[in-house]
Amino acid sequence: MIFVACGLAGIVAVALGFMLADALIVYAMENSGGQPMLYVMERTGAEPGVDVIVPLTEQDFIDHPALDAVIRGGERNPSAWGWGMRDQRVIGGARVSYAESRALQDAYGPDRETGLYPLMEYEGAYYVVVTTWP
Repeated sequence: MIFVACGLAGIVAVALGFMLADALIVYAMENSGGQPMLYVMERTGAEPGVDVIVPLTEQDFIDHPALDAVIRGGERNPSAWGWGMRDQRVIGGARVSYAESRALQDAYGPDRETGLYPLMEYEGAYYVVVTTWP
């Protein structure tokens, strides 16, 4: 019985240690002077059956104000540079917090198995989100 109790206490201690380490890493990054960036790329089209399409809703823009600013607001720059593929160009970027960068990556980042980014659809246009950390 005591071995089981000690084993469970050890598991809980390890889990709490990982949570504390994660919190300290994010805290250190946020105070390092650098700041993550959100970049939004617009694609000219989607391939049915190949691309995963996620329709953006008003709730998405409420949850992610930086995404709203780039797609619909003042951070949109339609003359921005191309990136990677010929049918894709960066339309703008915005600074985000580490927590927001992680939330954007979790919501709109690449699929862990295929590595493919989903296409977000808004008003007939397709977008891809990329976040960078300094």
